[in-house]
Amino acid sequence: MKVTRTMTNISHGTLAALWVCVSCPAATLPDDATPWFQSRTQALWDAVADGRKEIWDRTLDVACTITNEDGDVLDKDEFLRDLQPLPPGSSGRIKVRGLTVRMLGAQAAVVHYWLDESENIFEQQLQTTYVETDVYRRAGDGWLAVAMQVTVVPRDLTPIEVDTSGWPGLTGEYRLSEKATSGYHVWLRDGALYGGKDPARATRLIPLAPLVFFQQGSIHLMVFVRDHSGVVSQVRELHKYNEVIMKRVSGAAVHPPP
Repeated sequence: MKVTRTMTNISHGTLAALWVCVSCPAATLPDDATPWFQSRTQALWDAVADGRKEIWDRTLDVACTITNEDGDVLDKDEFLRDLQPLPPGSSGRIKVRGLTVRMLGAQAAVVHYWLDESENIFEQQLQTTYVETDVYRRAGDGWLAVAMQVTVVPRDLTPIEVDTSGWPGLTGEYRLSEKATSGYHVWLRDGALYGGKDPARATRLIPLAPLVFFQQGSIHLMVFVRDHSGVVSQVRELHKYNEVIMKRVSGAAVHPPP
């Protein structure tokens, strides 16, 4: 289990979960169930920055399965071991919102909510939103968590100021194969680049480096690649940790400026 030094990955990153299907009919939600889960869930996340384990120990079932946003699957002991206070220079707060509870019979509950994380790392401000689903079983008069899963909610990255003089050389059409009947097009409009299958649905390419862009409204990075002569000959789409290569089939062969 890797350990990193940020709130998101050392603390919040140690939480997350497992889609669970419980084959029993939904029951009427007890009047006191939602307030208990709201209070307990916020208390759990309030304990993260300080690495306070006690409330987590009392809430997690001994057989709890926790899957974090990095895909790591943890048991209770692993989670508690990794839950440590934030290092010097870091501070943060996690706020629970939109929590809902669905009872499955009298013995199980599915708790769903969003987490708004604010983190300060040596005066750099980070804002991240997660969505989480937890599954609880009844234990006497209380509840124990048996499964937890978290996912990062995607958002557009912030543009970085880059040299735009080579952008005309990125325009044109790129295809996965010569046999493909359609491709990915890049247009230059009003000083900004747009990419997509057709002009109506094209979205902005947000610059991160002169040849690296984030596709607005997606989770994709688009990396343009020059050939040995300096001409952009392909674009590589980084999609869900896979690299898809599309070769250029049209567009002006514009060389980069000297």
